[in-house]
Amino acid sequence: MARFCAAKLPTLLYTNPVMIAATRSRHLRILLLATLVLQGLLFISYPIGGVNNDDNQAAQAYLMDELLQGNLLIGNLRYNTGYPFVMAPVKALTDALEGWLGQGELGDRLFLLVQMAVYSSIPFLVYDMMWRRFSAGKALIGALVVLLDPFGLQWTHFYLPEWLIATALVWALWLAQLAWSASPTRRKLLVALAALVLGIMTFTRFNCVPVVAVYGASFLLWRHIPLRQRLSLFAIVGGTSGAVLAAYIAFIHIPSTGVATLSCVSDSTWLASFGVKGLRLHMSQGPASEKYAQYLSLRAPQDPGFTANHYTKWRIPGPWVSPAQAQAFLSQPFGEVNPEIRITFPQDMYWYMGPCPSSALLADVTREAIAAQPGTYLAAVARDSLTMLLQDPEHLVFRIQHLDRPEELVPLGENTLGFQRVTSALYSGQRVWLPGIQLYSALFLPLHSIKWLMPFALLAALWRRDWLLLTAAAMLLSGILVIAFVASAEPRYISMLAPLYTLLLGWFLSEILEQGAAAFKRRQTRQN
Repeated sequence: MARFCAAKLPTLLYTNPVMIAATRSRHLRILLLATLVLQGLLFISYPIGGVNNDDNQAAQAYLMDELLQGNLLIGNLRYNTGYPFVMAPVKALTDALEGWLGQGELGDRLFLLVQMAVYSSIPFLVYDMMWRRFSAGKALIGALVVLLDPFGLQWTHFYLPEWLIATALVWALWLAQLAWSASPTRRKLLVALAALVLGIMTFTRFNCVPVVAVYGASFLLWRHIPLRQRLSLFAIVGGTSGAVLAAYIAFIHIPSTGVATLSCVSDSTWLASFGVKGLRLHMSQGPASEKYAQYLSLRAPQDPGFTANHYTKWRIPGPWVSPAQAQAFLSQPFGEVNPEIRITFPQDMYWYMGPCPSSALLADVTREAIAAQPGTYLAAVARDSLTMLLQDPEHLVFRIQHLDRPEELVPLGENTLGFQRVTSALYSGQRVWLPGIQLYSALFLPLHSIKWLMPFALLAALWRRDWLLLTAAAMLLSGILVIAFVASAEPRYISMLAPLYTLLLGWFLSEILEQGAAAFKRRQTRQN
């Protein structure tokens, strides 16, 4: 009898509803406490910052202000608008509270709190997905790995859309997991809601479209439902997310800009990445390259510059000057043409020819350069993909910790219990908490070094062939490849995929710990 009970006890523990509920409740309390401590430490240490020194953040703040002033036509040819549309109501509320209470900087703090709270849902969603697919123990380990990612945590402290995209990806995966065992009608509703979230994400950053396509295709792997239902789920994702993007183009973008082209700056970003990829530009590579070299020899009457005063100009696809000024610029004789084209942003062309004609020419230049050096380009794409997979801080284009380190802060005034006003690249007199900044900066690289296990986690996930793991891996790889092909391995781009990294790593580490514990138990049993 005793032997029978001992054999059945593990099964009873894992199937008893009371025991399951107690375990789940305990794990969620642990996760909640860890979230409050970690996010609370970051909240009091780092204010939201960078608007005064970062053009991208300043543009997002400007677009939110435009919405709050009643101008819905914020579509443009450079900056993504999904983030302002989602966060403008929050900005209105936090600014109103600041005005009502008469507390300076309170609005920014409350805005930051909302962003952190939304992003903090990710570990709990990961726990629920892994609990449903694997076990409670694996779910807790996986959720804690996601939570303790210093790279992903930092992006809520900026007026940037990447943290919102990361959250949308995980919410979409979670809704799909709920749909896994739902009735056919409820399954379609859940998938449609996920597609709606992903549709908003596509105009938050347009290069997320391939990731959405991978998400939709993943439903074809659901062999527990008929093929007809799988195809309908795939169609729902494509139709719903595509309808959201199409509605934005029809009702916001085209009325704002007069053109359906979503971006007239992405080709310049693509061309700029060639400097990192090691590709050379030469006028002999084709007619577009020759014309580009000639245009670069032209000189504008004055340096136009690109500052915060010119955000509205990005709604103009053609020249930003009068027809006479544009004609005078283009009709001048070419200067000294350098056949070796230096990789730079051709701001004079953007002003005097217009963003869209300039971008069209740059697109042809990039294609000619790739056609002339296909091996170099593909090798660079492979190298950048591996760099992004490992998130190697030694090789990324920009620094991987974007929140300030202690040595980057210039103190202002007195230090009261570690709280001090500072100036830096991010801050212009905001109050930070120095002990928290020191702790975060000291732990950043040690915690981040877990990313070196990503190739092994990826291979293990592919070997396991579980839907959640396969989908997360495919979405991660598709996102990395898009960045590697058309941009550089910039941490800001990678951050929108951050939870996919740690979801796979969390599952992989939980597998290692489970197998290690089982091996240890077997060894103890043999010794006894």
